[in-house]
Amino acid sequence: MKKIFIFGLSLLALAACNMDFVPSDAMSSAALKTNPESAVYTTDGIYALFKDRLAYKGESGGANDNRFVRHFFQLTESRGDNVTISGHSIDPFLGPYRYEDNPSKNNIYYTWWISYKIIYAANANIEGIDPDATGQTAHLLGENYFLRAFSHFNMVNLFALPYSAGRDNPGIPLRNSMDYSTTTRASVGAVYDAIVADLKKAIEYMDKGTARGCEYASATAARLLLSRVYLSMGDEHLQDCIDLCTTLISTAPATVSGEFTQKALDDYPTATYSSPETIWCIRHFFPEDLHDGWGNYERNITVGAMYYATGAEKDGWGEWYWNDELIELFQRYPEDRRFKAYFHYNPLGVLDNGLKMVTFPVKDAKGDFCYSGIAKELTANPDGSFSFSYNKKNYTATPEVVNGYTRYYLNGNLTGDTTFGKDGNSPAYVRDDVDADNGIRSNMYVKYFNTKFSGQDGYMTCTSPVFLRWGEVWLNRAEAYARQHKVDEALADVNVIRHRAGLPAAADFDASNMAGRGYTDVLDVVLDERRMEFCFEGQRMFDLLRNKKSIDRRYVGYHPWEVIAFNDPRIALQLPKDEVSAPGSDVTQNKR
Repeated sequence: MKKIFIFGLSLLALAACNMDFVPSDAMSSAALKTNPESAVYTTDGIYALFKDRLAYKGESGGANDNRFVRHFFQLTESRGDNVTISGHSIDPFLGPYRYEDNPSKNNIYYTWWISYKIIYAANANIEGIDPDATGQTAHLLGENYFLRAFSHFNMVNLFALPYSAGRDNPGIPLRNSMDYSTTTRASVGAVYDAIVADLKKAIEYMDKGTARGCEYASATAARLLLSRVYLSMGDEHLQDCIDLCTTLISTAPATVSGEFTQKALDDYPTATYSSPETIWCIRHFFPEDLHDGWGNYERNITVGAMYYATGAEKDGWGEWYWNDELIELFQRYPEDRRFKAYFHYNPLGVLDNGLKMVTFPVKDAKGDFCYSGIAKELTANPDGSFSFSYNKKNYTATPEVVNGYTRYYLNGNLTGDTTFGKDGNSPAYVRDDVDADNGIRSNMYVKYFNTKFSGQDGYMTCTSPVFLRWGEVWLNRAEAYARQHKVDEALADVNVIRHRAGLPAAADFDASNMAGRGYTDVLDVVLDERRMEFCFEGQRMFDLLRNKKSIDRRYVGYHPWEVIAFNDPRIALQLPKDEVSAPGSDVTQNKR
């Protein structure tokens, strides 16, 4: 830790040229006390750290892909069960996606380094702003408490086992002052307690001022984040979560609880920074925030570049696709406008021929992962099944009503896992026909693209990524109610979200129809709704872990075919190599 912080301090002057604002750490706490009006500039500088490309580890210029928001959304979303990656990649996201993270790679090192740089800057502001401040100065102080809490929360989630695995497990170094003399890892519980204290302070101070817009922290953002923290801290804090969410709902704009039109959902990624749905986002500007440091503008360093590729315009890599089971979850209700807004085939691969194809998981020859088996020459049978030949063998994809919905199952299993599927038979996915030359990669992964991070300023790989939004308020309260076994209350909140997505009243959940739709536990209803609402937003893995549920990664993708328990040591990313190997360091590495 000493090595990282000493190095971070040496970069203060260099950082200024990469920021839209005066750098947050350009003034000492003492200087800030003599010039309190500078607090707005030093605080604004912290927000720039989330999106800027900064030099680190002795570089003369920062690596083009080293941006906090990019690494954060990759490290969180790729390790759950929503994303399938098309194959080998030189991008460092591949290691964490496969749970084979490398502590020397820049996505781990930079995320650690920039997060503590943010914490350091917030600490400087907290110690420099008068704690008896009122009005907007008090609000700025609250923003810094929020930013410190947010960074500690991300770090303990990424680099430690979940709170549900035990409070006493090693957490991360806790930095709640400018004293950096100790370098030990605080326990997970101690870090969470500090986060709660900071968010309460953030609310107290920001309530004294006025929110500056959704690209800045607000008391609303702090309350929502605190409700999420409480969900992670066990059943004893469920009522605290409910109380916070109830307060927020009482002040929510009417537009966020009503039905969203298809156009509103389609357009949301293009202007998250001005949408009433957004509570806090990192505002991006094109092309200013996508420069490579040499005067060139790079569109393919964004979160959206992994999920989409335009082809002709050469925008995006398009290497991350939808998991088939997530698609199936949405397709239970064709009216769901969320799916229509964000699901896209490769635009060069769609065939408007009205035909269907069948895909199913097939184990790779080496036995590590599964790719998409694809059958396009189908025979439609009177019973609704489809017959076809694959690798000179005959198969049938037969429809069955499972959990109240029609699913298809293969009369066989090509995964090598006889416990997978229904009675040992693999799921089969009936989809619209796509062009095998353009719609499917050579290694046989269907390109199901996602536009949830696309379209801002007319660029398909650009958006202003959202960390907190109103939909979470209802679903946090729903989860807390579900864990208190308050079925009616939980389902009422779930139905609010479903109505927003355009689902009809017939799709409402209630205690009488839950079992008929395949659910025995209301918590599973909530978690499925969260999976759909927040898909690709970095929440899914943590939703499962805090509820002590395993991550089932038995699906098509370039990752090991396995189920990962909530307390698997691999959940905690490896700490940066330099952090644990620095002379005199007493920061211990996570076990493997």
